This record gives sequence, structure tokens and C-alpha cells, in this order.
Amino acid sequence: MKLFLKLFAGLVVILIVAVVLLITTIDPNDYKQQIQTQVKKSINRDLAINGDISWAFYPQLGFSSGEIELRNLDGFNRQNLLKIDQANLGLDILPLLKGQIKIGELTVNGLVVNLITNKNGSSNLDNMQASGASAPQEKIPEKDTSRETEKEGFFALENLQLAGININDAQIEIQDLKAATTHKANIKKIQLGQFAPGQETDLSVQADLILDNLQAQLDLQSKLLLASDFSTVELKQFSLTTLLTGEALPNGKIDSSINTDIKYDLNNAKAELTDLIIKLDKIQLSGQLSVQTKQLTTVRFALKGNQWDLAPYLPEPAEPATETASTEKTTAKQMEQEPDLSILNSLDINGTLSIEGLKASGVTIGKIDSKIIVNKGKAQLTPLTAELYQGLLTLEASLDESKGLNRYQISSNLNNVQIRPLLTDAAEIDFLSGTTDFNFAGKGQGLTATKIKTGLTGKGDFKLLNGELYGINLSQEVRILKAKLTAAPQPTEANIKKTDFASLTGNFTIDNGIVNNQKLLMLSPVMRLDGNGLADIVKETLDYRLSVTPLSKSTETTEQSDLSGLVIPLLIKGPFSDPKFTLDTEGAIKERLNMEKKRLEEKLKKESQQKIEEQKNKLEEKVKDKLGDKLKNLFG
Repeated sequence: MKLFLKLFAGLVVILIVAVVLLITTIDPNDYKQQIQTQVKKSINRDLAINGDISWAFYPQLGFSSGEIELRNLDGFNRQNLLKIDQANLGLDILPLLKGQIKIGELTVNGLVVNLITNKNGSSNLDNMQASGASAPQEKIPEKDTSRETEKEGFFALENLQLAGININDAQIEIQDLKAATTHKANIKKIQLGQFAPGQETDLSVQADLILDNLQAQLDLQSKLLLASDFSTVELKQFSLTTLLTGEALPNGKIDSSINTDIKYDLNNAKAELTDLIIKLDKIQLSGQLSVQTKQLTTVRFALKGNQWDLAPYLPEPAEPATETASTEKTTAKQMEQEPDLSILNSLDINGTLSIEGLKASGVTIGKIDSKIIVNKGKAQLTPLTAELYQGLLTLEASLDESKGLNRYQISSNLNNVQIRPLLTDAAEIDFLSGTTDFNFAGKGQGLTATKIKTGLTGKGDFKLLNGELYGINLSQEVRILKAKLTAAPQPTEANIKKTDFASLTGNFTIDNGIVNNQKLLMLSPVMRLDGNGLADIVKETLDYRLSVTPLSKSTETTEQSDLSGLVIPLLIKGPFSDPKFTLDTEGAIKERLNMEKKRLEEKLKKESQQKIEEQKNKLEEKVKDKLGDKLKNLFG
């Protein structure tokens, strides 16, 4: 044992003497030119070592550098690709004797990185390869023995230790002159505590980002754990808070945060996020999420959200169309492009999303439950249910990439939904109310706004109960008509222009942007309204031709009782937002007079026929009587 200790002490002395000789006899600055030449050969870039390179012996063997610059090739608006003001790194000597690699703290000050893409598409990262090197060729995959070597070798990676990383005042600028965008990141600090496989360490990042007209302050805190066998990397208690500011944002700023535990399986390329909580101001989403990237990107999730008010984050409604705006709208249509959904072919997604409520574009929706599936180029909602204006929306939909054709199908049902607040909030349309049941099934091809409006085909039906039709008071109009017919005084003008009804039913088809309402029937105790019409969803206009028939109840007399059989034409035309109702009472009066004329003519004709018949009968009686008298005289 004493002999072993003496030998070990001798080795330590020899090592120390060697290090001292190395530091005192070799000046690393003598090799600057060789280093710069080798970098040029290796990556086709000029390296400028402006500051001194110096050795450090205590408490660790290490080195420190002054200013270092890695130049860009000619033709870029920044001289350097990378610049470092100062860097320090140390290495413990004695642990090397035990096969342990203990690296001291890596410190980098004043790091500047410029990533540039010129207008011609060339990047300052292009052609970074050894002089004369040819493009790499694909090789047949070989068995990975690196991990076995790592475990069996004297310096095994599991014995690697790092005292820490400390990067201060780093700047990264990304310029895309072709797209006319510039993004900057000012990294205040990146700190990593003492690191070793199988040992948790603290990770901290603080940075400011400048993205066009937006600024973001980032603060990341976590505990990093690399498994001893290098199979997994974990970020425990991961916390990322962000403050985004800019004039285009609601109230000029957005606060957001992500809190979760992240585990990444290096062997299976799979990341799992547990206890996930995402916040965007008052919007929150929580649950579990996993992502695996292999031949397909596989995503599984179960997420729940609170009440979401998206109104502050949506653009303001467009101003009323003018001639200029109309021209811009036409140009926009011409510039519409079909979205490329080929990414669906590389995804395998299956998950559930539940939201307590949603408010967007004036529409208020209650609890939403949905199941989302993406597989083999097809995305599906199977189904989505949402509480909607005291009723329920049920929706099933699918979207198939179909080699760029983008085909879709939809099936929807509204049950017991109050239609007036829905139409008012969603489209500022206020001419109809009632409790609705609505069914629709359709399909189409193409996802631009124009293609959806003109390419959707399908059919459906609807039923409205106990509602009102706003914009016209049909009962009042009938009373006015009766007064005209009977020369009675005109009724007092109604305060509210609306028509109550017990039911409104119909069915329709959609094709080429036209909703064809083949049958529309409205019933109330005092009248019947029926007919058909068209709704142009491209031009957003209505064109309905209906008939109003006054009715009387079987158990009581009404003001319309003496109008039985009268039919009054009703036209509904104009934009969705402000349709015009035209009740043709004058035509109805003429029709009524014509009816009365025909009735009188028929009556007179009937009476004339009756008189002729009576006279004929009398004449026949007289003839019979005379003939009888003559026969009696003849045979008397």
C-alpha cells in the first residue's frame, strides 16, 4: 500500500511538473497563425484572434482568450458572422487520473452572432466546409457503438462533470433581406449550474427579443437532468414567462407563461409535457401533451381551457365598402391562394380539447367539447359540441388533403338555439327570432373564401317556433287592407313593426353560392305565409316571393274573418343586414275586386240560368197541358 501511494504521489508530481513546463515554456499566442489557417481550411472562413490567449494554472488548468472574430465572406452587410469579447474555460487535472472529466465554468462575454440571408437567397452560413471537400454522400447506416465505447472507455461520458456555463451580454441578429425582416435577440444571461449525468442542475435564461415591431422579454427557469445512461433529458419545474409589447397588441402588451415538466426520450425522439399550464393574459390551457418525431409526427393530448375572450386579440371589423375598398376586395380575391395542407400526411394526431366558454367576433359560446383526429392526410372533428344561445350545436367535420384538392365535409345540428341573439352577434342581422332546430349536411372542394362560398353543396331543413319576423307587421297590414275594402276608419299605427308566428319551417339546398329555399311556411293564429326564395351568399342578398293568407280561428271571429280566401303577395329583397319587405296590398285589393266581380258574374249567370230554366219548365208544362187537352177532345 505504501508503494502504491509513493507511485501515485510520483505521478502527481510528474504531472504537475509537466503542466508547469507546458505553461512556462509554451506561449499559445505563437500558434495564432496556425489556428487561423486551420480554421480557414476547415470552414472556409477567416478567423481573427485579436486578443491574447493565456494559460491559467490555479485553481484549474485552463485558458482565456481576448477578442475573437469569425469573418463573413464578401457581399454581406455585417463584417462578422461571430464575435467574442472574452472566453474562459478550465479543466481539473487530478480527476483525469481516475477517468473523470471535470471541466470548470465556461464563461463567454460579449458574444455577437449575425445570421444573414441576402436578397438573392444566399446565406452567410453557405459553403462552410473544408476547401476542396465534396458534398457528403449518403452511407449505409452502421451499428452505433459509440455508447458502448463511452461506457467501456477509460474516460466514460457518465464521468463527465461541468462546473457551469455563464454566457453574458450575447446578441443574435437574424436578417432576411429577401423577406425584408430583421429579428434580434439580446441575451442578458444564460446560466447553467454544476452539471453531471444523473444530477439535477439549475438552468436560467433571460433575454429580450425584437421581432419587427414587437418586443419580448423572456425569463426561463428550470432544473435540468440528463439521465446517467443518456437515454432521457428532463426539464423539471420548467417555467417560461414572456412579456410581449407593441402598438399592434391589445392594450399594448400581452403577458404569457408556460409551466410544465418536460421529459425527452432520446432513443424514441419523444417529448412528454405533464402538468402543463399555458397562460395568455386571462386565457388558460392545461393538461397533458406528448410529441414523437419519427416517420410520422405523433401528437397525443388532453387539454382543458377556461373561459376564453378572444375579442381583444382579433382585428377590428372592416369599414363599410367604398369604391376603393371594393377594388381592393376584388384584388384580394384574385390573390387568394389555396392553402398547402400536405403537412397533414406527416401527422398522426389524436386528442381532446375542452373549453369552458368562448367569445369571439361578438359571438358568445358556452362549454365546448371536441375530439380532434389527424391521420393519413385527413383531419376530423368527431364531434364538436358547444352550448350556444340556450341551445346546443353539434358539429362533425372532416378535411382531406387529397393531393392538393382539399376536400371537406360537414354535418351540423342546432337544437333549441335562440336565433335572434345568434344572428345579431354573429352577423349584425336583426329580422328574425325564435327557438330553432336546424340541420345541414354538405361538402365541397377548396378552402379559399371564394371557393367555400361558391363550391359548398348540400341540403338542410329548419324549424323556428314561437318567433317574430321584424321589419313588417303583417297583422297590421291586413287590418289596413280590411279598412280600405270596407271604407272603415284606418287603424292606429302600430308601435313595433314585427309579425308574431307560431312556427316557421322550410327546407333548402346550397349550390354555386345560392341557397335555394324551396319551401317556406309560416303559421300564426291569424294568417298563413308560404312561398320560396333565394339567398345569394356571395353577394349576401335575399330574394323571396311569398304569399300571406289571412285566417280566422274556428272558435272565434277575428278581424280577418271577412277576408277569407284573400292572398296578399309579399316580397323580401335586399342585403342580409337590411332586407326590404314589400306587401302588395294594392294588388291584393285588385285581386279581391276581381274575385268579387267574378263572383257576381257567376251569380248573375247562375241566376240567369235559373230563370231560363224556370221559363223552360213553365213552357214545357203549358205544352203538356195543351197537348193533354187536345188528346182528350180527340178521344173523347
